[in-house]
Amino acid sequence: MIQKIEKFLEQFLTDATSWRQATDEVRDLARVSREFLDEYDGIKVEAVDFTAIKTPAEWNTLGRESIMRNYNMMRPRTQMLFFERFEDWFNA
Repeated sequence: MIQKIEKFLEQFLTDATSWRQATDEVRDLARVSREFLDEYDGIKVEAVDFTAIKTPAEWNTLGRESIMRNYNMMRPRTQMLFFERFEDWFNA
């Protein structure tokens, strides 16, 4: 699962220069990963403030870091639920 998530995130370049390269998927995954971590595992983490981000590279970098950090803190069952929630994206 983690390999598929990482592969999916690779399309959101950490050196992006255009907002076309930094889209809502990163923000959505970061939000849901934080929500799942809280709801299923009782772990609260600070949200990425996407409204304060000024560049597409920062959007992708902070979002990707948040997603993977949250995923790695999840229990296996929560990881599975998260993967299943976005399976269409990860398996595309």
